[in-house]
Amino acid sequence: MRIIGPDELVFGVDNIDDCRAFLSDYGLTETEEGLFEALDKTAVRIRPSDDPDLPPPLPTSTKIRQTIWGVEDQENLDAIEAELSKDREVHKAADGTISCKDDLNFEIAFRVTRRIPLDLPPERINSPGAAPGRAPNEIGAVQDAPARPRTLSHIVYFVPDMAAMSSFYIDRLGFVVTDKFTNTGPFLRPQANHDHHVLFMIQTPE
Repeated sequence: MRIIGPDELVFGVDNIDDCRAFLSDYGLTETEEGLFEALDKTAVRIRPSDDPDLPPPLPTSTKIRQTIWGVEDQENLDAIEAELSKDREVHKAADGTISCKDDLNFEIAFRVTRRIPLDLPPERINSPGAAPGRAPNEIGAVQDAPARPRTLSHIVYFVPDMAAMSSFYIDRLGFVVTDKFTNTGPFLRPQANHDHHVLFMIQTPE
């Protein structure tokens, strides 16, 4: 199952104006009302917490309502739908996005990714034993450069049952463990991504 990573995080918030100011100051671009994009089109969406179109909230104070995962193509989206339909109700929206709950009742969805490829220059750093990234006395960072996040790289879940949560993503969706913090949780990466992780979990009480 060729999942790439999080395409969009959906939040139900109490103060739209404050959240809009924060996300704009952070460097995301509001491309439509409530949708704030990074350079590769991954995004954070904010809606009023009482919006009836939002998935229901978790029984905690967290504001996240849904994680939307991007997959490589329609074939992989169909495979995910077939797998998850074996033991839970899966809904399909008019645009083809499928949604359900994972094993700890987090609202999740999957769609053919909206990410676009980026071709941006790397940081120009010098380090011992490597070819110089910049010439002597050449400034490596522009102090007043605009902050423009490149991508939504990962999400962290606080979960009360680490074994159940990690097993769902590993056994059902093909994620692999890339690293672990002892007594805290695993770092997970899906099949179509070479980053260290796109999902991290922290063991918490209910």
